[in-house]
Amino acid sequence: MRSSPFRWRALIFATMAALALAGCDNDNDAPAPVVDPPPTQPPVDPGPTFPEGAIMVSAEGNVAENILNAFINAQSNDVIVLPEGTFQPDRTLLFDGDVDGDGVFAKNVTIMGYGQDATVLDFSQAESGDGIFVQNALNITIQDLSVNEAKNNGIKLKNTNGIILRRLATIWDGELNADNGAYGLYPVECQNILIEDTYVRGSADAGIYVGQSEYIVVRRNVAKENVAGIEIENSKYADVYDNLAIGNTGGVLVFDLPIGNQRYGSSVRVFNNEIRGNNTYNFANASANPGGVHITPPGTGVIILSTADVEVFNNVIDDHDSMAVAISSFFIAENDIMGAFAMNYAQPGGAIEDGWRAVPRNIHIHDNLITNSGSNPNGKLITDIVAAYQGIHGVFPAIVYDGLGQAIANNGLGELYFRETPFAADGSDNVCASNNGDVSIGQLYAGDHPAGSLEIPDVLYENTQNNLLDCSQISLPVHTVTFGEQVFGCGIDDDTAGCDGGEIIGNGGNIGDGDGGLVGDGDLSLCAASGSEVNWTALLGANCRSLADYNLFADAMDPTTAPNSGALPYDLNSALFTDYASKYRFVYVPGEQSAQYNTDEAFDFPVGSVLVKTFAMPDDTANPTGGEELLETRLLIHRETGWTALPYVWNANKDDAVLAKPGAFLSQSVVHMGEQLDFTYEVPSINQCKQCHQYKGEDGVARFVPIGPKARNLNGDYAYADGVANQLTAWQAHGILTGVPADLAEVDAVPQFSLLGMDALDQLADPAVMDLAKGYLDINCAHCHRPEGNASNTGLKLEYWRPYAGNEQAHGTCKSPVAYGGGELGFDIVPGDPEQSILHFRMASTDPGDRMPEIGRSLSHGAGVALIAKWISRLPAASCSQ
Repeated sequence: MRSSPFRWRALIFATMAALALAGCDNDNDAPAPVVDPPPTQPPVDPGPTFPEGAIMVSAEGNVAENILNAFINAQSNDVIVLPEGTFQPDRTLLFDGDVDGDGVFAKNVTIMGYGQDATVLDFSQAESGDGIFVQNALNITIQDLSVNEAKNNGIKLKNTNGIILRRLATIWDGELNADNGAYGLYPVECQNILIEDTYVRGSADAGIYVGQSEYIVVRRNVAKENVAGIEIENSKYADVYDNLAIGNTGGVLVFDLPIGNQRYGSSVRVFNNEIRGNNTYNFANASANPGGVHITPPGTGVIILSTADVEVFNNVIDDHDSMAVAISSFFIAENDIMGAFAMNYAQPGGAIEDGWRAVPRNIHIHDNLITNSGSNPNGKLITDIVAAYQGIHGVFPAIVYDGLGQAIANNGLGELYFRETPFAADGSDNVCASNNGDVSIGQLYAGDHPAGSLEIPDVLYENTQNNLLDCSQISLPVHTVTFGEQVFGCGIDDDTAGCDGGEIIGNGGNIGDGDGGLVGDGDLSLCAASGSEVNWTALLGANCRSLADYNLFADAMDPTTAPNSGALPYDLNSALFTDYASKYRFVYVPGEQSAQYNTDEAFDFPVGSVLVKTFAMPDDTANPTGGEELLETRLLIHRETGWTALPYVWNANKDDAVLAKPGAFLSQSVVHMGEQLDFTYEVPSINQCKQCHQYKGEDGVARFVPIGPKARNLNGDYAYADGVANQLTAWQAHGILTGVPADLAEVDAVPQFSLLGMDALDQLADPAVMDLAKGYLDINCAHCHRPEGNASNTGLKLEYWRPYAGNEQAHGTCKSPVAYGGGELGFDIVPGDPEQSILHFRMASTDPGDRMPEIGRSLSHGAGVALIAKWISRLPAASCSQ
């Protein structure tokens, strides 16, 4: 059922050959003697083999915890074997190759099962969105298993160099609908990606998606019944070959979207693929990015949108209701050129200034076998185009080029507004089609179409190609993947035909090489508390089993008061929401050392520093300190190699907190505004902590950093035991911090906003609401939603210091989502209309596939949602406002 069709073909051919030989074996007319064959036994399948020393994950108990423990403890060159059977993990299985946050990644780790049908991970009951999520790895292999029914993405990888995804399946069974997860296999912001011999089915976005990456080979895969079978988006140097794309809405997509993070695509080859019968209705969320897969017309073989330098050749493209190949500028997706397009992308700081271009150039469609196209063209995006062609010519072409972008570029309008220069006189920018057989060609706008009449297309058509797109381009290079000492690619490690591009492009990449970090849990003999001083040696050298081993508090059973070694309590001006839990924070700095002040980012703490945060659940939010139950204590420890996060969960007796590397789920109840809320509180795993605390510096390396201790969050009063004082002043007076400005009025201060909100929100002026909202988004969202954060690929930037004026789109205003469908919603923020804004919707949602932040809460923060709704309702009207 999930085997590659190439294997089935081999079996069929072998059977036919055997029958042919049997028929030729008898060369006379006499009947052959009947001989009963001896009984035979089929060969025994030896099953998979695993190297000596492989880490065999147990199937007993909570399998998700077992897998996460193996992931967290993994060292370079480990092979982690997931158990045989079908399992229902209760959370995302997150592998972080840089748990200790030093910017040096675990290398050559393999995660494998017993086979696609033998190790099946069913995430239908999981409390989080993704199935398997890998980040910060160097040369990682995932193979021989299946990930099913993930609420968001099947297997996602980010910030990783060297990826092999082999003999995998990602499946959403049953009815095809928008509730299925978005992507099956989903590497984003990665390098050197090999995807081979996989099966993907049922994705509500793309079955195989590679985004914002470079050095890519996608081969011998089966993409069946997804919205997009295979999609290469905003990526460079990709070869897509020997795949079967069948029964999708669109077979193979090559897109370049206006993301705004300086990652744009070019040099993509699509060849030797079978692209057949991709006529499934489009079941994607209806309001993704204007260039997202929701625009894909059902019955389309190949779509090229905005990308430059694409070659499509030697493919079988058969049986498509709409068209075999479409080449389009982004002006077709966002056709209000001087209105919405200009407002969204051509403003200062927008995607065009960032380097994105809307017009495809140097496209060559050649030597394909194209048949059975255009019998029932359909889809919202092309409704008017279909009507024009059928009204004028009575048919719809097999290869369609919109020509609109070329017309805009060539008449000067493009260069004036969109930085689209005229197409090169030597033809090197042209869109070409050659040697595709007796197929029809359509071009909506001629290349010299006058600027003043863009509302009236030319609707050009040739039943057999004569002049339209009649040109050729130089073959693109062969693109390769470098994985350690191995190089993969067409004609490099296989004998695939069509590898005649001449030049070869490949690169070892620049993500995460080096050495460092603790080995395992370090020296556990250090874990013995004594006296009244913090166990600094253990903090630096061991991941102790018990929180008490570090001797952080005078009373080991009370982490809410009386810290040892001169530590100070602190709080943040604006609430970080975690299911209405109370938080007790302490900062520890060893010896005579001090942290160094920083204006915008977290302070530079010396090695040995510890940030401690304890979470406790009150009985009633109206009385936060009444009847609190200790839940967890998190440590951020600054070790020699960087920051490390350790989560400790308090036991039932509340007399000990035990290290919980894979995290935990705790059944909880709280009364809020008179209503009892029952929910599951999630303690994040070590890897999830890193997911939020990851920051990519100027060197491009992602490292672990604290979030809360920034000047703007601490510039406010705190009631210490000896009196009320400004926190920055107190830290400096206690020797914990140096370099604080003498005049605190010069220091930004995020306005105070509590978990219960503000009663007088309606009475505040617009600037005050803006300030409150930006402070709330800064502490709850901006650690990921910034250019250096884990959600950099979204283009949403929410730091407090970034002014809204002049950065409206960066804040989400009239910005279509990149990696999220949005249901019936089309923009991150619609000024004046919070109910139509994705940001507001995701903050209010508790669904694992929708909620945001996606880690750190199960409940929705009513006061925070109300604040953001008020802010959106008061924003100045923009192009997307009603």
